[in-house]
Amino acid sequence: MISVLLPIHKEIGGYMGFDLNNLNQFPYPNSKKYSSARSAFLELLLNLEVKSIWMPKFICDTMLKPLEILKINIKFYDLDINFYPQIPFELERNDYLLYVNYFGICTQNQEKLASLYPLEKIIFDHSQAFFVEPFWGTHTFYSPRKFFAVADGGLLVTENDVKAVDTLYHEDELIEQYKHLFIRSISCAQQGYVQFQKAEAMLNDCIPKKISPITELILKNINYTDFKERRLNNFKYLHSKLGKFNQLNICLEKLESPLTYPFLSNKKYSEYLIRHKIFIPTYWNDCLARISNSSPEYQFVNGITHLVCDHRYGADDMQFQIDIMEKVM
Repeated sequence: MISVLLPIHKEIGGYMGFDLNNLNQFPYPNSKKYSSARSAFLELLLNLEVKSIWMPKFICDTMLKPLEILKINIKFYDLDINFYPQIPFELERNDYLLYVNYFGICTQNQEKLASLYPLEKIIFDHSQAFFVEPFWGTHTFYSPRKFFAVADGGLLVTENDVKAVDTLYHEDELIEQYKHLFIRSISCAQQGYVQFQKAEAMLNDCIPKKISPITELILKNINYTDFKERRLNNFKYLHSKLGKFNQLNICLEKLESPLTYPFLSNKKYSEYLIRHKIFIPTYWNDCLARISNSSPEYQFVNGITHLVCDHRYGADDMQFQIDIMEKVM
């Protein structure tokens, strides 16, 4: 009897897995995919000749870790009240500039920076601006988990030749990372918050690892057009009611990818919203050691209330937040 060796085939049968298909809407198919935005940032730095980098004082401490690991000199800059950086008109030879599209409302500032500085020296942080496309010639990274129900993921778009990483988290680590999302699906956000903090902490090492297969699969199954439209509609609804009280200058014409609706006033209303189970973030208390009490950054930390505007909600939910704000303002 002659045995025939057939080519290795994918698995057939067995128990069911996630029944997800590719909707072909993923907006950055040519991006390099990592476990987090900060690991994408570190990998980019490894492929650039960076001796010094201009970084905003108003940024999360975790974004400074890649620079500390690589012993890159940090030159901190201040922001004005419109989030525009206070930096020299020219960069030194081996200097780079990192700028954050804060809360997805700073695309105008990016356009100005891209017209003033060498594009190859600019790194744009779109962690809070997923739907804003990369500026040609610059380096850009994204954090999908700030916009979608995924537990990891960081995207890097650059014209530099950066090889994709192969290192992946172990299966038990991936399951641990996704626990808070499962808990929220069957219970509530409060119940899974401790697990969420653990999942975030697992990404702190900054070591470039590959995006998890489950996250990559989920990202292929998102209706990005619909999610973007809902987010924009929610933001515009909030702005139509609260814009006249908001001390921030928001340009709706350039708006593409709001993370939250940032409402700046002389008082912060977060505690009132949280009492009504509206769980809103604060950005970033850990930068207070770098800023003065009279700075715009101090106002951003202590005076901005971040209202929820993402795709999970509609006009009724926006009005509920507005009603609470109007009662306490």
